[in-house]
Amino acid sequence: MYPKYLLIGLIVILLINCKQVDKQPCNDHFIKGNYYMLSCEFDSAISEFDKAIEQDSQNAYAYYGKGEVYLLQSNFEKAVSNFDKAIEINPKFILAYSSRGSAQQMVGNVENSIKDFQQAINLKSDFMFPMILKSSQEAVIGKHKNAIEDLDNAIKLKSDFYISYYYRGMYKHAIGDINGALADFDKLIKLKPDYINAYYYRGYFFGELKNYKSAIADLSKSIALKIDYADAYTLRGRYEYIIGQKELGCIDFKKGKEFGDKNADIYIEKYCK
Repeated sequence: MYPKYLLIGLIVILLINCKQVDKQPCNDHFIKGNYYMLSCEFDSAISEFDKAIEQDSQNAYAYYGKGEVYLLQSNFEKAVSNFDKAIEINPKFILAYSSRGSAQQMVGNVENSIKDFQQAINLKSDFMFPMILKSSQEAVIGKHKNAIEDLDNAIKLKSDFYISYYYRGMYKHAIGDINGALADFDKLIKLKPDYINAYYYRGYFFGELKNYKSAIADLSKSIALKIDYADAYTLRGRYEYIIGQKELGCIDFKKGKEFGDKNADIYIEKYCK
């Protein structure tokens, strides 16, 4: 899912840059287009960007703005087309590469999205978000070590951004580095102690190491934060059963089923008759 909070931040940056000396024109239509986009008045935003392009066909920012609107509307082909034009006009347009990478990601063009995110990073080595987005695409094609390296670089730039630890921990787990994954989730929980999935997955990792008491404790925390967390009940039930707490395990299997985990039936049938 394209992070809209990030998009708004990028638009603000763009508007600030618009006041600086630049070869790209920043006329009233361009400004209006951005304000309409921020107000989610997408048709009006497109109309204003088109007017800006009519005034100057080389207005890369206006093409970029249109691309962002289409991205928000999930019209990814039109988004890519407009980012293409922005980059054709300005081959060093960092944000256009990053956003085109996101559009490519949405239509499943993984290799192209990686190339675009990398180009954004090449042009601005301290641009953290393309590193995070690129890591997700590297993971899609099984290049988890590359994904981890991207997140290493992102964490060097901003060590308190908890999402980086979440994904790096997941990728470490994917390559069998469970202790490394646990270390990242420890850091994640310190930064974001109410992050429900952090407790669920750390509990799962503890379970793989047969540290069932720690696993149960974490799953209990995830349930405390989300009382209808079906998968957490079922997984906690499995670990409770393993350590001999069969009655508690069956209670949790039934809770998992109640809240919608279809796999809970398997354990109820096997252990709770």
